[in-house]
Amino acid sequence: MRRATIVLFFLASSCATPPAPPRLDWPDDSPRVQMQLLNRVAWGANRSSFQFISDAGSAHWLQSQLHPAPARLPAPVQAAIDEMSISRRPVVELAREMAEKRRAFVKLSVEEKKAERKAYQEALTRLGRETQTRMLLRALYSPNQLEEQMTWFWMNHFSVFQFKGPLRALVADYEEHAIRPHALGRFRDLLGATTRHPAMLIYLDNARNSAGRINENYARELMELHTLGVDAGYTQRDVEALARILTGWSLDIVGDGLSRFYPRRHDFSQKILLGEPIK
Repeated sequence: MRRATIVLFFLASSCATPPAPPRLDWPDDSPRVQMQLLNRVAWGANRSSFQFISDAGSAHWLQSQLHPAPARLPAPVQAAIDEMSISRRPVVELAREMAEKRRAFVKLSVEEKKAERKAYQEALTRLGRETQTRMLLRALYSPNQLEEQMTWFWMNHFSVFQFKGPLRALVADYEEHAIRPHALGRFRDLLGATTRHPAMLIYLDNARNSAGRINENYARELMELHTLGVDAGYTQRDVEALARILTGWSLDIVGDGLSRFYPRRHDFSQKILLGEPIK
């Protein structure tokens, strides 16, 4: 954290400027328009980004943002990210460690339990702060500014509350593998990735949703907030049907992916969702 904070305040202003490609046509490609574009699409203009858009033109700069190459961060920034636990340790390992710490509380005395619970919460908080710092560093220094904007946008759209259960150990992986790879891609792929990620399974309780024990929390939020919208005309019966459709996806701490589909927990009966029959 200290290394990351130092980088934030004292590092030079941006990444190296890439070579300028041929200009493409763009009506009224004045410096004023270019500055507006940088401030709207990126996290604000800086010297290197303004130099690039001035040399290449707005059209080519926007194309480079829509189809970005892998981001190259300044060496001190990348070094700070590489030192983080969320970078060095797989999420499966972190999640298992947190689960083991929590299970250990049962065998402790009241005083021991209090101390261990405090250490457990502090460990989760460190992981949560690392996630925030990494996202901020990337937003400041990545040349792929539209990707950073859209990652932030979709993290808010498919939001999870980091202080529920062990989510502080999972949010970094949620951003890295459920949100970021699809931030500029297809909404369907993004929706599927968030649906199956353990962070979302825990946050909106679909990990507890199984045949005979239906939990509607995720189904309702999926329709109301993530896709259709509150005034889309769906009914409570649609929420119930979608909840039954989503049964079976739950956590798998022992496995490699932390979540998987359990057929024995799935409701295979006929459902009607938005007027359409679905099994």
